[in-house]
Amino acid sequence: MFKKLLKGFGIALLILICLFVLIAVWSGYKSSEYEKTAIPYMDTAIADISSWELDTFKSYLTPSEVENINEDDLKRLIKALSKMGALVEIGEYQFNTVTSRALTSGGSGTFVTYTVPAIYENGDAVLTITLKEEGDSFSVYHFKLDSLALFD
Repeated sequence: MFKKLLKGFGIALLILICLFVLIAVWSGYKSSEYEKTAIPYMDTAIADISSWELDTFKSYLTPSEVENINEDDLKRLIKALSKMGALVEIGEYQFNTVTSRALTSGGSGTFVTYTVPAIYENGDAVLTITLKEEGDSFSVYHFKLDSLALFD
């Protein structure tokens, strides 16, 4: 009886380990798939967006986000983010997720999310960027900047 219980526990543990290995391999495959295209795009996008100009910011957003966002709110957001100053350095990108999902505005898309540390003139920040795949390129679906420097 005890041997059967140990054997069952061992099989369950083995299945769990295999599952974790498969998830790690799949995640590595997905992240490497976007490494050659998404990271160069984000290098350019982050540098341009960090100029804190409204038209530049809007030029990187997905068309659905441009339609849904209030222009006055976006101006206030950019004014607040401009307190960070000029971009000094971008750190190493950390792949988070890739998902396919339907949009409330209609249609669907593939979205890839990265987190990256960045250094600005007035403080350090962590950026979370979700890109929408647009054929051979991308557009910014979500841009989040976390920094204590914004509270000064």
